Amino acid sequence: MSISHSEQERGSAFHVEGLQGLSSTATRFLKQHPLEARLAVTAALEAAAVQYKSRLPQSETRQVPKSLRPFIDAGDQEKGILNTSQAAKRLRISRTTVYAWVDKGVLLGWRSTKRGLRIPEEQILGPGKLVPGLAQVLQLFDDPELAWAFLDQEHPFAKTTARPLDVLKAGAVDEVIAAAESFGHAPT
Repeated sequence: MSISHSEQERGSAFHVEGLQGLSSTATRFLKQHPLEARLAVTAALEAAAVQYKSRLPQSETRQVPKSLRPFIDAGDQEKGILNTSQAAKRLRISRTTVYAWVDKGVLLGWRSTKRGLRIPEEQILGPGKLVPGLAQVLQLFDDPELAWAFLDQEHPFAKTTARPLDVLKAGAVDEVIAAAESFGHAPT
């Protein structure tokens, strides 16, 4: 799929000529709904990146086009990820409460066999305080790592392109919920 320079700047349309293997229905959808098609492709790449967690050696990573590098798992580099004790300290709650909040879908976290519970720190705004609307968004995902992939990657919204986590912080919960509902699902 090739994207022209002006389309890259707008970020909302695809160049349909030269696409091979698309059905006439898919081609028509792509022409009539370029933004939705872009969202579908973005969601599919995000889901694939989380599911397969490509672990390329550094030398191979340099060969990946720059635009695709965000989809490559950086291995053990977990910037901004807290363990249970660190999250409990920042929230000023017990470790038991951290586990309970994760199990209830109030706090985003996932279990890692090596390191125990992994919790993105950006969702914590202060003692006992989480990003508004986070629990509502988490209810839409079965996989917490996929939820984090959605929240942490830029997506097109009505007035801007931004990370859903930042849009939640700005108070636009409904916009993020709408985007989350279509994340990982191809339009039909």
